[in-house]
Amino acid sequence: METNLMKEIKKLLDLIESFKSEISKISQQKEGFKTVSRHIDTAISESEEATKKIIDLIGSSMEAVQEALSLIRELPEGEKKEKAEKLLSSTLESLMNALTLLEFQDIMAQRLLKIKGFLSDVEKSILRIVILAGIEESENERREDLQKKLEELEWKKEISQDEVDQIMKQFGM
Repeated sequence: METNLMKEIKKLLDLIESFKSEISKISQQKEGFKTVSRHIDTAISESEEATKKIIDLIGSSMEAVQEALSLIRELPEGEKKEKAEKLLSSTLESLMNALTLLEFQDIMAQRLLKIKGFLSDVEKSILRIVILAGIEESENERREDLQKKLEELEWKKEISQDEVDQIMKQFGM
């Protein structure tokens, strides 16, 4: 029976080591989360900037079309006047529709912010697992890294003080 118990303990220790190795690999990818977050911020910013420029261009084009329409209306009746009025009215309507369709930018920015929030939550969960698994090798490195991680979690204010205390107790602090 002792032999079976020893085998089971050995399997359990091997499983724990394998688990620590996997978590360590995931922990090393945390820079990827920061990079993705920066890309999302850049996409939101560039999208907002492009949208503002498009809105300005549409606005100035609408003003020009409206001015041209009022000039054409002052001309004497004729076939060309009618065609020009229809063309400019159609162009004005298209510009109004384009302006309405630009609402996509706000929706896209909201979606990207939700994705960023989700990635941040995943990153924090991984960070908690890494802290709880005690991956760090030396005691000083472990304490310094633990302190950085705790400060990062505290800064984000998305982990409770009880969780911070629990983590610190686990590491004998």
